[in-house]
Amino acid sequence: MNKTLQLMGLARRAGKLLIGHDAVMDAVKKQNVKLILLTSDASARHKRELQAAGYAGKTVSLNCDMQTAGLATGRRSCIYALEDAGFAAAVQKTTDEEDTQHGCKI
Repeated sequence: MNKTLQLMGLARRAGKLLIGHDAVMDAVKKQNVKLILLTSDASARHKRELQAAGYAGKTVSLNCDMQTAGLATGRRSCIYALEDAGFAAAVQKTTDEEDTQHGCKI
């Protein structure tokens, strides 16, 4: 999870990470989202709203709570989105690697 959180922090500093429900939903409606990240304590409502907005892209469930993700990104939230394809691919790769190494669902 460390690499994923580090990449999220880097994406935030680069201005490529959207944080919070409103920012993510606006980007979903504009179809600018490459990857959505949900913390382990995200509510089912967020998932329903993404489906209702027509988002059919990739969603990753992080194996951390919003407080831990907030420490990495500088702002606490349970929903994040990446608009940059490079960052999205890197985060997807690290979550897949961490899933393989630790044998847990991320």
